[in-house]
Amino acid sequence: MTWLVVAAIAVVLFPHQARPIPKWRRRRTADSRELAEICDLTAICLTGGLNIATSLHIAAASTGGVIADELERILAVARIDGIGEAMAVARGEGDRLYQAVSRAGASGGPMLLPVRTLADELWNEHAAAAVERARRLPVAMLLPLTLLILPGFLLLAIAPAVMDAFSRLSL
Repeated sequence: MTWLVVAAIAVVLFPHQARPIPKWRRRRTADSRELAEICDLTAICLTGGLNIATSLHIAAASTGGVIADELERILAVARIDGIGEAMAVARGEGDRLYQAVSRAGASGGPMLLPVRTLADELWNEHAAAAVERARRLPVAMLLPLTLLILPGFLLLAIAPAVMDAFSRLSL
């Protein structure tokens, strides 16, 4: 019964958390984790000796998501214009990856180092964001603690002593 009351209060206080997110709204924007995974997979393929177009294709096929769809469209253009030209004009959620590959292609340098560096940067940003969310957690827990747990603690710990004190009073 207590859990039912807690659930009802949670639904009233946090209505956006109670409703499931519709499927068409789940992945409209990419997150840094998706781009970091694509960069990691691309770096692994490049380390194995594949070219950049094949590496990006394998990474996009393996992850799925918004950036993977963008990569597939860019790679379709790259078959006609070349990977360097396609990446130079590409814009979207994976813009940092496209710029890194475009700069490496324009300079004639190896593709592995900029892709690996970008992957490390993205994973570091992702870890920093997780630490920041963890630091905000005590503030977010303050409301449920004071509204739900503290009254129950007072009832269990102090109410018996108060009841005993009133029963000893002979008024």
